[in-house]
Amino acid sequence: MNTASQNYPGAAPSITPQDPGAAAGTASPADAYLSASAQALTAVVAAEMSKDAPVTPRDIAAAELRAGVVFDAARVEAVRTAAYEQAKAEDRAELAQAAEDREERGWVHSRWQAVGRLCEDRHPDDWLKVGEVLAVLEGRAPEMLPLTVRWDGTVAAPAGDGPGESTLVAGITARGGRAVLDHDQRLRLGERLLNQVHAAETCRTPGCGMADLDASDPSLYGWILLDVAGTEGGPRWWCTPQCVHAAVVAAAAELVADQAAGLEGGRGNVGGGGAL
Repeated sequence: MNTASQNYPGAAPSITPQDPGAAAGTASPADAYLSASAQALTAVVAAEMSKDAPVTPRDIAAAELRAGVVFDAARVEAVRTAAYEQAKAEDRAELAQAAEDREERGWVHSRWQAVGRLCEDRHPDDWLKVGEVLAVLEGRAPEMLPLTVRWDGTVAAPAGDGPGESTLVAGITARGGRAVLDHDQRLRLGERLLNQVHAAETCRTPGCGMADLDASDPSLYGWILLDVAGTEGGPRWWCTPQCVHAAVVAAAAELVADQAAGLEGGRGNVGGGGAL
């Protein structure tokens, strides 16, 4: 640093904290804070004055502002404004949540009162119809209450210590109740999942689903030859049990459609004969 930069007019004097209380061993927290602030300010000024280029008072002031050791009204106002806006947003969110909670509690309380009125002047052993309860809870009595079950992610495999055991697929109803799929429901669910996940016609394995393949071809080892009676096309080769299952489901749907068409045709013939 050159001599001119050290002796410009109005240069800030070197800051040496004087703390008589500290020398006497009786420094207060305020004195300690002032001493630390003076040391930080001194370090910033010293770093700025140690530059090789000429340093002006404006440069030192800018360095102090950047270091945050002096009061910056604009920065303080920006921080205050941001904190105020955040507090207002949090207050609005809390008020909205409180209003929603009050509305929900009011709905539950009104339905509780409605059920209580339904039970008034009844014997404790009396029976109430489901439709009566639903009418006071939801304002109407539906012909049938649909059961919507959401899988809760658990499956209980058979323990293997008894005959006829089934895999249990648990779920949660729309109203928070627990439900377990029975045998037929599990089969229908499995068919739908297999059809959606791995349809036989969309298998990308070369040759899967074709009829004219050589059984002696080593690449077909482990494949399955399926011939569903009553369907067209004859025996066809499938590469995995999943493809076989999907093919069986598709064949079953085809047979059902054929039977329905046959019944409709039979009715027409019978009707015509009766007319004669």
